[in-house]
Amino acid sequence: MLRAVLTGLLYALLAGLAMATTLGLVLYLTPLSEGLLPLLASIIAALAVFVGGLQAARIATNRGLVQGASVGLLFFLVTLAMAWPGGSLALGLTGQKLGLCLLAGAMGGVAGLASR
Repeated sequence: MLRAVLTGLLYALLAGLAMATTLGLVLYLTPLSEGLLPLLASIIAALAVFVGGLQAARIATNRGLVQGASVGLLFFLVTLAMAWPGGSLALGLTGQKLGLCLLAGAMGGVAGLASR
């Protein structure tokens, strides 16, 4: 189980990095507004965690919901640790991101078992 979750986390981080780089290039090369950035960042995080949960469930072959949600939780903790400036956290926004990561990971985990 741990191997599957950590592999899923790696997939999620790499997918998120690739999508964020692509988004950065799109924003740089097109006249799109940077006001869309919070929404697009949430979409990228959800897609990345979905991919990670999908991969974790495929490796584990059982308990896809738990595998995916675990990837979502770890992704949330890793991104929180990388982005936290050390001050107080906005509890509402932090809770929304946690919920988004858990839901996307769980959905990816269920989809990963269904796609086997």
